[in-house]
Amino acid sequence: MIDFSATTAFRLVRRLALDWGSTAMYLLIYEEGTESLIEEDLRAEIDVQLALPLQRGRVSEALEGDALLGLPDSGPIRVLRIDRWSPELVTLLDTHVIRLEQTGAQFLLLTTPALGEKLLVEAPNFRNRLTDVLRVIPDDPSGGGPL
Repeated sequence: MIDFSATTAFRLVRRLALDWGSTAMYLLIYEEGTESLIEEDLRAEIDVQLALPLQRGRVSEALEGDALLGLPDSGPIRVLRIDRWSPELVTLLDTHVIRLEQTGAQFLLLTTPALGEKLLVEAPNFRNRLTDVLRVIPDDPSGGGPL
């Protein structure tokens, strides 16, 4: 397994705010069992830091036709959880990655380490257009300090 740099939702949303108005595509790797926490952390941070609603979806729901790509009115930040492997997803992302860029949105693609590595290998055009690949961990509400 590749060891990617770690970040939290707080730090990632800070980064999105600095690059506001520019297209970005982040592949975010999470450990199984933490996906709900991470999605909730992202929703909360985007709401607090950017005052925006968060558009969320899953690959298993979005592979109907071009549903993944046909998101022009879905908001400036979109989270898509890659929850299962799909050759259609690889074709869609690798062939139409420019269409994603043309939306002007910032995409946060959440997946497991195994699916993330497989996607990086199988979709080279997509991989080359990624802003970054990060391991995302749940925010520590205690700040890491003593209780």
